[in-house]
Amino acid sequence: MRLATGISTEKIAETMDFSRQMVFQAERSEQRRTISLRNLEKMGRALECDVVYGLVPWQRSLEDRALEIVEQELWRKRYTARERGKKT
Repeated sequence: MRLATGISTEKIAETMDFSRQMVFQAERSEQRRTISLRNLEKMGRALECDVVYGLVPWQRSLEDRALEIVEQELWRKRYTARERGKKT
C-alpha cells in the first residue's frame, strides 16, 4: 500500500512516530498477519487510509444456526402443547 500511495517511508515513520526500521517491521508483520490493530491503525493514518476490521460469518454457519433456532422453537411449541394437554 505504501508504494501505491507514493508516501515515503520517512513520512510514514514520522506520522507513526516510528523509526524507518520500525515501519519496515510493521510492514513485515502485516504481511505475516501478526500486526497489532494499534499499529495497523497508525499505518492506516500515515497512508491516509481507513482500516476496516470485522468478522463475517461463514454462510454454512448462518444456515446451521438458523436451523438450530427453528428446531428449538418447534420443540418448545410441541412441549408446551403437550403440557397444556396434560393439564386439561
